[in-house]
Amino acid sequence: MALPALLAVVMFGAQAGYAAPAMISTSVSAAVPVLSLPRPTGQHPVGVRSDSVTDPARMDEETGRPRRLPVRIWYPAVHSGPGPSAPYVSPAIRAYLERSLSLPAGLLDIDTHASPDVRPRRDIAGVVIVQHGGGLLAAFQTGQVIDLASRGYAVVTMDHPHESLVVEEPDGRLISGTDPETHPFQERVLDAATVLGALSRLVPEAGHRTPIAMIGHSRGGAAAAETMLHHPQIVAGVDLDGSPRGEVLLAGLDQPFGLMLSSQQPLEGNALLAQFLGNLRGPHPVRELAILHYGYTDWVVFNPQATRADPATGALLEGYFSTGTADDLRAGHRALAAQRKFVARFIQHHLGTARTSAQGVTP
Repeated sequence: MALPALLAVVMFGAQAGYAAPAMISTSVSAAVPVLSLPRPTGQHPVGVRSDSVTDPARMDEETGRPRRLPVRIWYPAVHSGPGPSAPYVSPAIRAYLERSLSLPAGLLDIDTHASPDVRPRRDIAGVVIVQHGGGLLAAFQTGQVIDLASRGYAVVTMDHPHESLVVEEPDGRLISGTDPETHPFQERVLDAATVLGALSRLVPEAGHRTPIAMIGHSRGGAAAAETMLHHPQIVAGVDLDGSPRGEVLLAGLDQPFGLMLSSQQPLEGNALLAQFLGNLRGPHPVRELAILHYGYTDWVVFNPQATRADPATGALLEGYFSTGTADDLRAGHRALAAQRKFVARFIQHHLGTARTSAQGVTP
C-alpha cells in the first residue's frame, strides 16, 4: 500500500513497541459491511459543529499560511436535529480513505449519533480536549467522544496537519500525513495550547470557572500528560495506551491522571511507566484491558462487525488497525464500554470536584 500516512501508523507502532499492522493484500468482496457505533450512554442528545484554530506563531511550509488545526466540538444539545447525523468524516476524506486503503466505497458512512449544528445546552459539566493517536484521525475516537458529550461535556477534538492520516483544507485540498516520529512531539503540546487559547470562542457555553480535562490515545495520551504539566488549568487527564515522554516523566503531575493500558503495554515490568507513575502526586488509577493498541479506537467495534459481514474486509481492517477483537464482536463492545465507563467516571469525579470548588469561590 503506497500510502504515506498508513506507513506512519506502521512505523509509529513499531517504534513505540507495538506490533505493527500487517501489510496484507487480501482483496475485499463487493459487499459493504455496515459499521456502527454503540449509542452514547448519557442522558443528553449530542450535537456537533466544525471549526478551526490557527497559530500565527507557526507557519505551515506547505500551505504558506499559519498552522491551522481542524477541530470539531461535540456537545450536549437541547434536542436532536431532524435530519441525518453528522458525517463520521467529510465526504472528501471518506473517499480518500476508502480508495487509499482499498476499502469498499461507503464503508465509512457511519452514524455518529450526533446532529450537526443543533442548539447546545447552556449548562455544561466541563470541557474535555481530545487528541488522537499518532498517524490516525480524531474521528477514530468518536465512540468515546459522543459518550462524554451525552453526559454533559463539551468535547473538542483536533487533527494535526502533516501528522494526522489526512486533513482537509477549507478550499478542499487534502494534506496527507507522514511518519509521526518525524514531527516534534512538542508540536502536539503547542497544538493543545492553541486550542486552549481559543476555548472561549470554540465553546462559548464554558465560563472561566468551567473545569477542563484532556484525554488522548497513544501519542495523544502522552501529549495530554505533557500539556497538563505546562498548563495546570487542565484539572484531570487520561492516557489511553500511550507511552509518556517529555519533561513530565521526571517532573510528574499534581493533577489526577488515569491510564488505560493494552496487552501490548502491560504495567508489569514496564520501567518507563513505573517511573512516570512514581512521579504522579495526584490520584492515578490504572486499568488494563485484554486488547491491542488500536483497541482504544473505534476499530475495536468496527473490525469485528466487518469480519462478520465480510471476513476479507475484517482481515484488511485488522491488518491496518490491530485491536485483538476482530473475531469477537462481544469483546469489542465490552472493551469500548469499559473505556467509556473508566473515562466517564474519572472525568465526572474530578471535574465535578473542581466545579464544586470553583463555585464555592467568591470572585
